[in-house]
Amino acid sequence: MDTTRTRLAIAAAALTLLALAGCSSSGAGGSADADYAAGDGGGDSAEGAGADTKVPMSPADVTERQVIITANAAVLLDDPRAGAVEVAALAAATGGHVESREEYAGTGEQDPGFASLVLRIPSTELTGVIEDLADVGDVQSVSQSEEDVTSTVVDLDARIAALETSTERLLAIMANADDTSDLLATEKTLSERQADLEALQSQRDALANRVAMSTLTVSLESVPPTSAQARGGFIGGLESGWNALVSFISTALVVIGALLPWIVALGVPAAIVLGIVRRRRSATVEAPPAA
Repeated sequence: MDTTRTRLAIAAAALTLLALAGCSSSGAGGSADADYAAGDGGGDSAEGAGADTKVPMSPADVTERQVIITANAAVLLDDPRAGAVEVAALAAATGGHVESREEYAGTGEQDPGFASLVLRIPSTELTGVIEDLADVGDVQSVSQSEEDVTSTVVDLDARIAALETSTERLLAIMANADDTSDLLATEKTLSERQADLEALQSQRDALANRVAMSTLTVSLESVPPTSAQARGGFIGGLESGWNALVSFISTALVVIGALLPWIVALGVPAAIVLGIVRRRRSATVEAPPAA
């Protein structure tokens, strides 16, 4: 009987301890809930403080690759200068423009001249312009290269965003500054940040322009008819011989022209010396022998 009562007392004590533990946990949980509720306000405050801060972009944030395209094309045609006008018109029709242009009229059939144009073409229109060059002349070669600058663009955007945020904060500090020395120091720092920001924005704009507008260099040349069409038989041999003769005579005239000043400069004194020597010899022969 005593044993039973003892067991019941132990069980009652255990139940009492469990009840007390539950109450303690409930109180702790209420305190934690209160702390969390108080922390919500702090979280909102932190979020509001960081709302103006621009998070640096990552390559995954860029929806499209940023690529700089550079292309070159060589075209043969009868009149390079007329072809240059057509190529410039192709660029203008797509919203592009001629960045630089060089033309040489030539001196004749053997020197027909050439033209070269550097075009800025919208990247989306570059392929079409290259295909349209076939209407201008015989396209001999086309080359194209790409430079992926996506990471550079992301880096510039992040640095610009950071400088913009820093500039805004410095402006706020200046507005609330009471000490003149602090105001001057903040103003100096602000000027440096603004200069850095303008430099980065300039780089970013230049890079964006190179991405949006591709560079296409078009070389226009004309081959002389005699070189374009090789002739055979008697006519071909006669023409080759005549060209060789003309080339030889031209080379000989160049050599003679180069040597003529030397011949005059050295020949005249040599002729004078030779005349004097001949006169002395003649005088020696005519003189009678001494008795």
